[in-house]
Amino acid sequence: MYPVSERYKTAIRARARTDRVVGTLTLTDGTVLALGVQDFMSGSLTLDNQCVTGEELAFGCVYLGQAAFSLRTSLSRYAFYGAKIVLRYELQLPGGSWEAVPLGVYTVAEAERRALYVSIKAYDNILPLQSRWDGTAIQGNAYEMLAQIADGCGLELGQTAEEIAALNPNAALACQLSAADGLTTWRDCVAAIAQLLGGFGTVDRAGRLVIRQFAKTSCVSLGADARSEAGVSDFRCHYAALTVATQSGSYAAGGGQDTGLTMAIADMPLAEKGLPDTRQGITDNLFAELRQLDYTPATVTMPGDPALEPGDRVALPQADGTAPEMLVTHFVWHYHGRQTLKSVGRNPYLANNSDGTTEKLLRKVQNSAESKRLVYYSFTNTAALTVRTAETPAVSIAFAAVEDTSAMFLAQLLLTAEPEGGDPLTLEVRYYVNEVRVENFTPQQRLLAGAHTLALFYPFASVEANAAKRLSVRLVCTGGTVKIAPYSIKATVTGQGMASELPWDGTLQFEELLMPLQLTERKVILE
Repeated sequence: MYPVSERYKTAIRARARTDRVVGTLTLTDGTVLALGVQDFMSGSLTLDNQCVTGEELAFGCVYLGQAAFSLRTSLSRYAFYGAKIVLRYELQLPGGSWEAVPLGVYTVAEAERRALYVSIKAYDNILPLQSRWDGTAIQGNAYEMLAQIADGCGLELGQTAEEIAALNPNAALACQLSAADGLTTWRDCVAAIAQLLGGFGTVDRAGRLVIRQFAKTSCVSLGADARSEAGVSDFRCHYAALTVATQSGSYAAGGGQDTGLTMAIADMPLAEKGLPDTRQGITDNLFAELRQLDYTPATVTMPGDPALEPGDRVALPQADGTAPEMLVTHFVWHYHGRQTLKSVGRNPYLANNSDGTTEKLLRKVQNSAESKRLVYYSFTNTAALTVRTAETPAVSIAFAAVEDTSAMFLAQLLLTAEPEGGDPLTLEVRYYVNEVRVENFTPQQRLLAGAHTLALFYPFASVEANAAKRLSVRLVCTGGTVKIAPYSIKATVTGQGMASELPWDGTLQFEELLMPLQLTERKVILE
């Protein structure tokens, strides 16, 4: 959590607040423009970041944070490409003074002109790490390697040698990354170092490259009055063991009689070198970090607090007196809107921890020519669906890739429309990826009474290697009812370089429309 005063913590939790977002915009020609509250379209500013790419805890993520907003301006959209944006949130404290929280440094990558404004997407300073690494050897301890990477990408390193050394004993090892390790970008190199240190790569609020770890103590307690919704799992993620698979053998730490989870690392470039004792030491040091991260998966919706950030630990007091703690792995903040915090994790009672089947499959397929085949993940509905004003899950497909690739979703729905009155009804399609809604793409179709065929298409421009994704398509109907008979939905996700199968890891996921229920204050999600 960004360091803030106690007065800030009081003001941000108040039922009413006075705040603003300001900043500066530096164009590529050197022109500097001040941004005030009048320049932002109301409700348009969103920050999105995360520190885990899959559906369970992992080390070594380097995620590209995003800012999206709309500016009232007469400038051409072409003037914004490559521009640097620095944003700051300011909150009025009791007594009238203001406290500022930096929101980060971003580079504009997309700009679209509308009548009164320009819609902008900008990315944080992980963006320079996306450039191709030429394979020149990077060597030294963790701090020295990070300094070489930052220098090669034109970034500033935001941590001292002492701060890096304090993260994990592995930071002191003399290591080397070279072209033989199969890494292609500077981002891959940072990910390898973050994995070695038991953390994740990111940039701080000043745009400097840093390695962070998941918090061991909670930074804030969000009671029922401080959150809008909370879905809290009925299990705790407790890691009892760690295995690291290398080309020459596997190394393990923990285990014994403990029945908790096992984290299986199947691809760790910096564990592929050195004597067996060194590799075992790497595994032991990582497990010493991992065993401190007991937490409860949860999803929380709350009034926005931009001081929170990925990696934070948040306490969630419940009506029964318990206070489970979540690790923030996904973060979406809407200015003057709701904020979503998500904590992913596997259920230790259901997960198959003994052999790391998913990781072994991905490693096997990655080394096989089969990875170049087109692979299809298919879906059909086995039960009838009735769509009204509430979101109705229609399609759910999980898929994974063994290399960075792209994929596409195609579907055809046979449905019957029953409008109310003489006007056509409206069917809205909502896409969710890993339970996060795709806000900027919501197709709608006007339907007269009778039978219809609806075709759907959604592209995945970038599917990261060794990470599972889950696509959920949900339908909402206004002005009538839509009915879909069993087996009337045929859907597929297809792509090259994807895993030929995604084995079941013991996780059960349910989506079902229920009749109205009397709910208690605590919400429990079964997985």
